[in-house]
Amino acid sequence: MRKESKKFLVRLLNEPAPSNFEAPAQRIWREHVEPYVDRVEVDVYGNHTAVLEGTDDISLMVVGHSDEIGLIVRRIDQDGMIWFGKIGGVDPAVLGGTRVRVLAKHGEVPGVIGMPAIHLLPRGETGKKPKLTDLYIDIGAKNHKDAEKQVSVGDPVVFGEDFRDLAGGFATHRAFDNRMGCFVVAEMLQQLSRKKTRATVYGVSSVQEETGVWGAGLVADRYMPTLAIAVDVTHDTSTPGISKTAQADVKCGLGPVLSRGIRGSRVVGELLEKTARAAKIPVQIEIDEGNTWTDADPISSRRTGIPVSNVSVACRYMHTPCEVVHLDDLAKAANLLTRFAERLSDRVDLVPR
Repeated sequence: MRKESKKFLVRLLNEPAPSNFEAPAQRIWREHVEPYVDRVEVDVYGNHTAVLEGTDDISLMVVGHSDEIGLIVRRIDQDGMIWFGKIGGVDPAVLGGTRVRVLAKHGEVPGVIGMPAIHLLPRGETGKKPKLTDLYIDIGAKNHKDAEKQVSVGDPVVFGEDFRDLAGGFATHRAFDNRMGCFVVAEMLQQLSRKKTRATVYGVSSVQEETGVWGAGLVADRYMPTLAIAVDVTHDTSTPGISKTAQADVKCGLGPVLSRGIRGSRVVGELLEKTARAAKIPVQIEIDEGNTWTDADPISSRRTGIPVSNVSVACRYMHTPCEVVHLDDLAKAANLLTRFAERLSDRVDLVPR
């Protein structure tokens, strides 16, 4: 990965942006892509669309979602402890003992999710999976009044740490799902800006995927692209503890992951595979069984239908404080999408035969 690209990736990832609070990360994305595109348009929910005008009567929408999972302040008790709800698919089992940041009105407030020391638990209670209502945030407040000076009910919270390189080209971050996808879209736009494409390309950084998979559908309604591709993470099925018979064989570092199955367009999927072969980009295959659980789903069913497919990056430990990906997979995904967009013209036939 180029030094400039990695610097942008780290800056984009490290900006906290839970669902419905994506604006700070979206500003970073917009400022980065604006020099490379014809225009950037923003809707009332905060979806950002960067447009590269093409010469033919065909358009491609490529979308990654900018939001991350998180927590939200629900109640402040008399002792100044903060009780919370969840933003998106949060597993309470990964929260105990983690550091958090409350995104309060006047700035970030650090805290920890407390839990009793193992020495103080009743016999038989150790190792018990907590419920969300068992957990609380300790910001060091003296009492309710002191806590209220710093945070308010409704403030979002992020948990997990910022970017860190690991060995062998791997890296960890709390929000590879799916700020990584927005990075890949930006890289594609930068590469395409040096060329003249026949297809108009809509590069999208969408909102609120983690809380209902619906934000990108609004963008599809606005532009009604000829076809669309969602860029997201998928599970590295070599991770210990995952069934080897219930999942496709997908591993970090072996290239982007393409999907075959029920929801995705067979034609678009085959075009992606042909592009990968022509460009000598290694890819892996997974299946969808009717839902991709990505932005491809709401896009596919707009009005008369939009043919969709997925380009994914394998990820370990999804929806935990320490998601892990291989950085080479991000670069290869951006290269694949660039080559795919270059090959599109209004002569393409998207009707399955």
